[in-house]
Amino acid sequence: MKEIDRLAELCGIFAGYHDIWGEYHPAPLETKLFILRSMGYTPEDEYLIQKALHERIHYPWLNIIEPVYAFNILEEPVRIYLYLPAEKEKEGFLSFKISFIDERGRMIASEGVHPSRVLEERFINNKRFIKIWYEPKESLKIGYYEIDLELSHYEKSLDGLRKKSRLIISPGFAYLPEELKDGRCWGLFLNLYSLRSEDNWGIGDFGDLRKVISWVAELGGSLIGINPLHALSNKMPYGVSPYSPLSRLYKNLLYLDMRGFQEINSPVEVLIPNLRSSDLIDYESVYSIKKRVLKVSFSGFIKNHFKKDTPLAEEFNEFLLREGRDLDLFATYMALSERFNSTDWMTWPSQYHDPEGPAVKRFKDESEEEILFFKYIQWLIDRQHWELCNLSEKEGLLIGLYHDLALSPIKGSSDVWSNRELFLTEIDLGAPPDDFSPDGQNWGFPALVPERLRKSGYEFFIKVLRKNMLYAGALRIDHALGLFRQFWIPKGMRPSMGVYVRFPADELLKIISLESVRQRTIVIAEDLGTIGEDVREALRKHGLFSYRIFYFERGYPDPAFLKPEDYPELSLAAVTTHDLPTLSGFWKGVDIDQRKTLGRYPDDKTWAEQKIQRQRDRVLIVEALKREGLLPEDFVIPDDMTEDLCLAIYNYIARAPSKILLVSLDDILGTINQQNMPGTVDTYPNWRQKTIKPLEEIVKDERFNKLAMIFQKEGRGWKPEEYYNSGGEGGI
Repeated sequence: MKEIDRLAELCGIFAGYHDIWGEYHPAPLETKLFILRSMGYTPEDEYLIQKALHERIHYPWLNIIEPVYAFNILEEPVRIYLYLPAEKEKEGFLSFKISFIDERGRMIASEGVHPSRVLEERFINNKRFIKIWYEPKESLKIGYYEIDLELSHYEKSLDGLRKKSRLIISPGFAYLPEELKDGRCWGLFLNLYSLRSEDNWGIGDFGDLRKVISWVAELGGSLIGINPLHALSNKMPYGVSPYSPLSRLYKNLLYLDMRGFQEINSPVEVLIPNLRSSDLIDYESVYSIKKRVLKVSFSGFIKNHFKKDTPLAEEFNEFLLREGRDLDLFATYMALSERFNSTDWMTWPSQYHDPEGPAVKRFKDESEEEILFFKYIQWLIDRQHWELCNLSEKEGLLIGLYHDLALSPIKGSSDVWSNRELFLTEIDLGAPPDDFSPDGQNWGFPALVPERLRKSGYEFFIKVLRKNMLYAGALRIDHALGLFRQFWIPKGMRPSMGVYVRFPADELLKIISLESVRQRTIVIAEDLGTIGEDVREALRKHGLFSYRIFYFERGYPDPAFLKPEDYPELSLAAVTTHDLPTLSGFWKGVDIDQRKTLGRYPDDKTWAEQKIQRQRDRVLIVEALKREGLLPEDFVIPDDMTEDLCLAIYNYIARAPSKILLVSLDDILGTINQQNMPGTVDTYPNWRQKTIKPLEEIVKDERFNKLAMIFQKEGRGWKPEEYYNSGGEGGI
């Protein structure tokens, strides 16, 4: 078993982990065996295990060159380490040619070199290998390069051998606007889908967001945070969570603003008022209606533009060229999903499981127009999204749109179908046991194999970042711990049987920093939970903002709330998130009662303890506010959240040095229920609840003007002083 343990360790499988109570859980042998089999090993065969160990132990000596080299331009010299077979007596005759090609295909540097500066030698199977390093003579700018290595004067089997690798040169620190280096700002967070308005089609859309942008700009805010826009199946109950996407490269057509489409026929027009007036979103009906109208629009586009090569058709074709294979695969997946009435490719006939297989190629030949329709939808979304980004700049928003990147696509998704070599669908992601989930959590996402991702040069990871940063002034990365390690649960096993698997965090963070600077996008790492200060320090070192939630910022083990000045400067401060209770819900303990009703507590004792702790927290919050002079000393704790108390809490965190403060729309409106109740699927209306007031009333709500004036006083507003002195006329 020592060989299995050693191989597991070399494959990044942790030997065990400590839970939140400090108890150590060794990784079960059966879990290790399952994961090794999934990775392609045969642990039952002793010879094959020895062979695999040999290859792992001597990697990269047996491969000459690493698949990726990543450097921080501020701290590290660019040194390419090579591992060359070299007999001692022939070492002086050996040579290699190494070239660096930039992203435009230009040769930046190319040089023939003899091995020198031998750092280490190793004998493998009685054959001598040497480790050397090469440092380019020319200084290379930040970006990606292809390394082309050609060996010369080697043994016959290697002479003329060419190897390629990816070189990543990172700026070392993620993007930070000049205005924020010494300044602070605030923004509004809302769940876009939840917005009511007089003219949307039953779900918040880009048209509503356009109004919000102008409104927040007038208030002196700097950003608008929204839920992930990723493509979904839009089917109940599993296909409506924005954190369970079909693709993280493409978006949900539900967010299209349909106000400019005149092709509405009367049967559709009759349905819209009912969808608009409903308190819960009917995803399936809205999706069906929008798609029906878009098909009419698409037919007109094909007839009047595409076949006539108009300027609009030219713009569409440029979009297709720019998106290339990724969009082609996504649109093909969507068309196949309609053909087989399922967005889970694993339920399709097996011949369609391979996107490059003959069955899929035949389908593409036979279904060109159906596939083009889904490309057309993404083009429309992209155009409207760009317009929103442009509007943010015109309105003077410092950051603009703040987007959210989900942890992973679902198993049956387009992303997994298009990149099957990177994923293990027989392994789920999740979390180990904790207070609320005594047996752990299984999220159902497929495992992304870090070694395979690295061997591909991180191409898929880079694409996902670029697509999600494209129109974003800021990007939140969900579950940032996943950049360091992920909890893998073999199919059919309990979550408590899972193990952590190591990820190449340093290289991933260098890529994030590079893409952040290139796209001028601030990056916020969702670093909640038992993440460890070592992880937070690594995130900070690369310039990623910490994500600080008021509810959790305590002086543990003392439960008292931290003083505002104790928040880190490089952070985003907020009161709550979509997975946590709103301020009004928190104050009344509604979330605790709901979890009790839904059976989310292991026993009544845990529930009773939570009730007591919540009462204690209300007292601690009021004490903290009094210390800051934000409440009078004789303030009596109310049963319900009040306007003054809500504004005082936001005033409290506005004093923190955190560069960004994010205000929850639901908090200011006094919404009781949280958007998502973790651990539930159809027993709670997750992701379906609309705002308690329509947008037209929200933008006239005086509470937001009061909030803006508080932020201006605390040095967070960006509007002229005269605006606030005049009382801040809000609205659009």
